[in-house]
Order: sequence, then structure tokens, then C-alpha cells
Amino acid sequence: MSSRIAALAVAAVVIALAVAQDLFPQTPLYHSWQYALALAIGLTVPLAYANGARRGGDGTVGKRLLLAMAGATVAGVAGLASGLLGPDTASVVGTPETVVPIPALGAAAFFGEADAGAIARGTAGVIVRRNGASEIALAPSGRRIVGESLLYLEPRPAAYVEAYDEHGAHLTVTQPTNASFLSPVLLFRQRQRIGALDVPFDTFAAPALHRVVRALYFTPRDLAQFNRANAGSKEPALIITVADDAGKPLGIKLAATGQDVTIAGVRMRATLGTYPALAVAAAPPTWALVLGVALFVLGLAWGVLPQGS
Repeated sequence: MSSRIAALAVAAVVIALAVAQDLFPQTPLYHSWQYALALAIGLTVPLAYANGARRGGDGTVGKRLLLAMAGATVAGVAGLASGLLGPDTASVVGTPETVVPIPALGAAAFFGEADAGAIARGTAGVIVRRNGASEIALAPSGRRIVGESLLYLEPRPAAYVEAYDEHGAHLTVTQPTNASFLSPVLLFRQRQRIGALDVPFDTFAAPALHRVVRALYFTPRDLAQFNRANAGSKEPALIITVADDAGKPLGIKLAATGQDVTIAGVRMRATLGTYPALAVAAAPPTWALVLGVALFVLGLAWGVLPQGS
């Protein structure tokens, strides 16, 4: 009896470890040797029990539970293969209203438009289109399995920038160092170390006033570490430095999300939030997980039925 309970418990854990790749794809554990070792060791227990049960070592109940052990083996092997052989999770980054090809999937990602509200709420989505297949619309909380890949969205720091001159006239914002030259959305793809902090940063310009702005993105925790006076802040903020075209520094200011700040003749407002990147992660085939879970449940149910049934 004790070996039966142990085998069922370990079999359930094996299935859970395999299914976790679909439920919690952000975890980098799946491609580690620790994960592979845990699954490999876990699979030996139901297989050893199944070998004994097949020979009559646990009577009629044991033979019925062979179905459950088979289910755990199917799911566990699928999870092990995905972790060992599947590629590491890749992130496809695109700016609003652009298209990025994904050769590995034979698809293209269409990144949705984003205004200040969408950035603040983190509601922008991505549409994946493939030849001869229906499009896949991914919302921030959604996920879809395509073949042996799992698609989901990763929210990343972003800011929607609006700039004006001292008379209130709207200024065109450009990003000279990025492919999204005319986009007002900063995606903070680079990072800079400031003491013990490693923070995202991006750069934009207001060509009409010959101003170049460098924006460093600080979370509330980063702000508290950077300056104790900001320890009570619950919102992210930017530390903005402005220079002229020749690189001469013209000032530095803290810009809270959604608030206007004026520096070096430029009045600007940055709405902070998130914009998604598309993540492509390896995942066990859906059919293997469904089959494994179904066999385990059916075998478990059959095993608890009266032996005359």
C-alpha cells in the first residue's frame, strides 16, 4: 500500500512539473539540469511500480493503476524532451504599429498601437499571423500554443512622451538611435549602472529646439535606493537629463508619471507603464499533456473501484 501511494504521489508531481511549462512559462528552470534531473528521477518511481504491478506485485489494483502510471510517463517524457531539446525562451521586441518576422514559426508579429492610456494600463496586444492559418490575437494575460511553442506577452517598461515648447506648441519627438524614429513610445531597451542600481534607459530628441533627452526609468524601489526623499513613492518615474546637439548638459530633473516638467525650454510629460514583447517558449505538445492527464485520472478512478467491477 505504501509503495502504491508513493508511486501515485510521485506520478502526480511528474505530471505537475510537465504541465507547469504551460502554466508558468516565464520560469527559466525548465532548461536547467535540475529540472531534467527532477523529472528523470520522478519517472523512475512510477516505472518501477508499474514493472512490479505488471507482474502482480500489487494485485488487481496495481494492474489497474498501470493506466495511471502510463499517463504520468507520457506527460513526464514530453516535459523532459521539451526542457532538454527545446530552445530557450526568445523575446520578440517591436515598437507600436510595426511588424517583426518570426522565421522559426513561419510567422510575423504585428505590434498594436499604443497611446498614453494604453501604456499606463498595459493593455496593448500583439497579433501573430501565419500563412494558411488563422491569426492569433494575444492580450496581456493570454497565451497560445503553436506546435511545440508557447506564445505569451511579457510586459516591459515603457513611456509615452509628449513634448511642447515654452509657448505650448507641440514638438515632434524623434528617436535617432532607434528604428522607431518617429515613435513617441520609449521601450528602454538599454541599461545603465548607477552605483548599485542597474536601470533601463532610452534617448529621444526634440529637433525643433536642438535638444537631446536621456531618460532613465526608475521603479519605486529604485527611487527609494537612489534618493531616500522618494522612499514613499508608489509610482515609477524618470530621471531626465537634457543636452544640446553638441552634447552640452543643460539640466536634470525627476519626472513623475503623467506630470509636466519643464527643463531647458522643453515642457514634457511622460506617461509610464508597460508595452509587451512577444515571448516564444518551448512547451510540451498539448496532446501529450492531455493524454497523460486523462490516462492518470482514468487509471486512478479505475483503481479505486471495487475489484469486482
